[in-house]
Amino acid sequence: MPSVSNHKPGFPDRVLVIDDLPLIPLAFQEVFRGINPSVKVDFSENIFSALSSRVFATAEFDLVITGSLQENFSENLQQAVTELKKKFGDPKVMLYSSSYDPVIIEKMAATGIDAYVHKYESIEEIRKAYCRLAKGESYVSEIFHTLYYEYGQGVRK
Repeated sequence: MPSVSNHKPGFPDRVLVIDDLPLIPLAFQEVFRGINPSVKVDFSENIFSALSSRVFATAEFDLVITGSLQENFSENLQQAVTELKKKFGDPKVMLYSSSYDPVIIEKMAATGIDAYVHKYESIEEIRKAYCRLAKGESYVSEIFHTLYYEYGQGVRK
């Protein structure tokens, strides 16, 4: 009998979640598993430990989600994203933050960020981001989109 794969083409299978709360990766795994049963989520508590970890020395990921950002992250945005992409096989990068920074939205394409999602968005919004990334599209969550376009300087497209 032929084996049946749970892999869904285009959907990230290997995900690294960088966050100081160890329960966050478990939550992402449960959310993503409803869409892609073969997803595997790994965890690191900060960007430095992810980049220097022996466990991840040869690891490649399809998606890196970071919720653990340095205070001056937008100043070093391109460098941090470049290092994550170089180290882990050019994955998609999602910023998962409770802090709104319009510079991140303005520089998403230039810095290689694929998604910018608020930490307190609904599960449905997280699923939407995952599905858009699987299609090769960038994504800004509804909260950040509203802040940028309705209350910020962004021009609605």
